[in-house]
Amino acid sequence: MRIIMHADLDSFYASAEEARKELKGRPIVVCMFSGRTEDSGAVATANYLARAAGIHAGMPIVNAKRMAEEKKLDAVFLPADMDYYRMLSSKIMDLMQIYADKFEQRSIDEAYMDVSSKVAYEKAAESANIIKGEIKNNFGITCSIGIGPNKLIAKMASRSKKPDGLTVIKPEDVKDFLFKLPAGKIFGVGTKTKEKLEGMGIRTVEDLSTKGLFELQETFGKKRGLFLYNASRGLDDRPVETVERQQISSIGTLKENTRNPETIKEKLYELAEELHGKLLKEKKNFRSVSVILITENLETHTKSMTLDAATNSLDAIKEKAVQLLDEFLKETPAVLRRCGVRVSSLDDKRHLSLKEF
Repeated sequence: MRIIMHADLDSFYASAEEARKELKGRPIVVCMFSGRTEDSGAVATANYLARAAGIHAGMPIVNAKRMAEEKKLDAVFLPADMDYYRMLSSKIMDLMQIYADKFEQRSIDEAYMDVSSKVAYEKAAESANIIKGEIKNNFGITCSIGIGPNKLIAKMASRSKKPDGLTVIKPEDVKDFLFKLPAGKIFGVGTKTKEKLEGMGIRTVEDLSTKGLFELQETFGKKRGLFLYNASRGLDDRPVETVERQQISSIGTLKENTRNPETIKEKLYELAEELHGKLLKEKKNFRSVSVILITENLETHTKSMTLDAATNSLDAIKEKAVQLLDEFLKETPAVLRRCGVRVSSLDDKRHLSLKEF
């Protein structure tokens, strides 16, 4: 019997900002500024306090600010910091992966875990709470986890209670969970499919489950019809599959805010060794090295360098990281609070460094 978890980090970008800038209790709106004007661009995400006021992803920033002003909302509008979010996501995913037989990261803020050989259904909620607690204690972020016999049910379960939710759907409870839902709530059903279903008199998942495969395929096509037929019955045989990572990173906080090169280098060396251990474990080479430098004002700066050939050398990581740090310190008077190292352009390890023989 399969036991699949789906973990979804709650309003991830906004939660990341709330944690690192100590903005708990404030409505937070993370924006993708286009740069054409001061407020041009769109909302990337908003935390639940901002959402409750009607601010949502995709809304023009100028409209979101107007709404916040009209509702006297003490909202914080911040630019998206994708380098920071990717680094934070990488560390959270590394943590979750420990608890899974198979692990599939689907996006920057969600992943599937096959835990079939790790726990029984009776212990699944306990295991999920451990994962949730580890993420909250280490990163100050909540996540919602759904548990079910397949990816579809796990995904829909994680969406059913947010934020900070936990929902367990045992195989015998799948129909009770699904049938009462609107058909449009099936994960993967978009607006057009929903409208077509309603035109057929189908309002709930239970309504959909009464339709035969032939009728659904006649209306929606062979592939889509089969999906709807299976989904309405809670069937999904897709495996949890490992998705190759495109980059690996390590980030840490300095003992004190500083721009002293030796102090920062010492931390970069420590992070490089941590990162190198991940590379060896995953048997990967890299072609690009980056440093991520976060100032005392929590501004994130990234500098990168591409190598002539792929390698897995620890010395190469350290050497390039220090070179990039020196360049940064020459360019700016910034004082650093955190720093990180990232390698990317990964491929399977074909050439071992001399130190490994």
